[in-house]
Amino acid sequence: MNNRFRYLLIIVLLCPALSLFADVKSESRHYLTTELGVGYSALLNQSALGKSSGLAGGKLQVGYEWNYRRLLVHTGIEFASVNDRTKVNPFQLQIPYTVGLPAGETMDEHFDFQSWTETQLMGQVNIPVQVGGIFADRYYFLAGARIGLPVLHSRKAKATVQTWLTDPTLIGELNEVPVHDAFTSDESASGKWAAATINAQLSAEVGVVLNSFFEKPAAKGKTKGKSSSADKGKKPVLYRVGLFADYGITSLVPGAKTGAPALADVAEPRQIALNDYFAASGSKVNSLLVGAKFAILFQLNEPKQAKPQKAVPSYMDIVVTDRQTAKALPAQVDIYDVAKQRTVRRDAPNGKVRYRANQGEYTVTARSESYYPDSVAVTIGEGVKERVELALTERPWLRLYVTNADTHVPVKATVRIWDAQTGDSVTVIRTASKTGRARSRLPEGNYRLTISRTGYEPYEQLITYIGDSLNISLVPLKVGRKVILHNLFFATGKTQILPQSEQALNELSDFLRDNPTVTIRITGHTDNVGSDKANMTLSEGRAKAVRSEIIKRGIAAERIEAEGKGETEPIADNATEEGRAQNRRVEFTIIATGGEMIEQIKQ
Repeated sequence: MNNRFRYLLIIVLLCPALSLFADVKSESRHYLTTELGVGYSALLNQSALGKSSGLAGGKLQVGYEWNYRRLLVHTGIEFASVNDRTKVNPFQLQIPYTVGLPAGETMDEHFDFQSWTETQLMGQVNIPVQVGGIFADRYYFLAGARIGLPVLHSRKAKATVQTWLTDPTLIGELNEVPVHDAFTSDESASGKWAAATINAQLSAEVGVVLNSFFEKPAAKGKTKGKSSSADKGKKPVLYRVGLFADYGITSLVPGAKTGAPALADVAEPRQIALNDYFAASGSKVNSLLVGAKFAILFQLNEPKQAKPQKAVPSYMDIVVTDRQTAKALPAQVDIYDVAKQRTVRRDAPNGKVRYRANQGEYTVTARSESYYPDSVAVTIGEGVKERVELALTERPWLRLYVTNADTHVPVKATVRIWDAQTGDSVTVIRTASKTGRARSRLPEGNYRLTISRTGYEPYEQLITYIGDSLNISLVPLKVGRKVILHNLFFATGKTQILPQSEQALNELSDFLRDNPTVTIRITGHTDNVGSDKANMTLSEGRAKAVRSEIIKRGIAAERIEAEGKGETEPIADNATEEGRAQNRRVEFTIIATGGEMIEQIKQ
């Protein structure tokens, strides 16, 4: 073995041992590596006599790798197999032929070489020296050079050779004459390459660390980049796969041995030609090996644990203002920690509050009476002071002005507000006796408003915009006044009252309870579908069903009458579905107000 190669090998083998005595920081790691790679190989040459097609190749390596933070340094010793198959272009040779001929006579012997393929094998011991990096604790790359010495090198040629003889004195050629060596045969020959010295290659590889896909991430506060096994005090084993490429200029020369006999000096020139002809090109040979590799890395040292650094506190300075005036607004602040899924509540009496926060993501929500809440997402870094601003929008006022429809005098009345979708009661307010005014803040939505006052007809209205100011006129109770009961529903063609009519029935009973001297007549109506008799019976039954439900709610039976009008009193065109729906109704008529009521109306 070459002395230079021996010295280099000794240095590489000593590197892992020497590194263990170095001053190692907590991020530094040392690995013993074993690697196996397979792929495509070729021995490329510049000869025009043939074309290389390549064969399978591979390598096996034992090495050492040093990792400091993101830096990687890699070396070791490996055996690489680089192989090739060359297809030689057809060619012909001609030499003098004298075997068995009288003295002084010669013939020309012709060789036609066809289907010539030559398999070339090379085994080489390499010492790689590579530098690279690792990113995101997952992806790595290495690049550098390989110094190698071929230890195995051989070649084998196969060809079909056709031989014939020609003589100027003969009319034609001599073919297939075994006694004169004129015949066609399949020939093969083996041999070694010319002597070789140290070779050089450029190399590169990229890949991924498989552990990063399977191990749990390191616990918060531990050194970044350590595997879970390292955190437990164990020396981890890493697994990685990658792609590699090695390309170099070798010292191999596929030439004949010095002093090889010439073709004309041997009795059987076929194998000599196979051994020497292509080799005689004397071209340099380049090696190529590309493929995939799998590596196992055994950690040799246990990294020193880095001392935990004292966390620098972070703060959120939360400011709450009125969006319209930009003035500070007293509020209640909820701080939701996304990672811990926990909410902390703080009061901001002057519109400001400071909160000490850990690094992470938060959602901050501010609430204040008579305002819509506002939220903002915040990401807090380490050791920062983050200003968090929330501007709240004031809820609109629903303003009411209630008067007597005849005298326009303000009326003190009870106003009930219901959710239009669910039917639930939202709030109850009362208008002032002197001004007839009232107001309330409501969230955006659709509402139904009802107003009741002794001595006045009940009032109902849908509200779609909260910011409206409503002027409402209540109609005093008068004998003969008719009021349609809305939101009253029956089963089709039957007198059965459906459950969704509950609110309408309660409102009618509340009206009678608020006006104890009023007597009413409940009248049922139908459309013109069906016979007159059937419609009359249906309308009367529905009126009596409503009367029965009102009596069940505590109203005296003598205050309520019931009758049916059938289809005799339509209020819309029965020719349309909309008109028929309006005609199918139940209404009540005030038939008496009582003496006390007359006095109240006069007032």
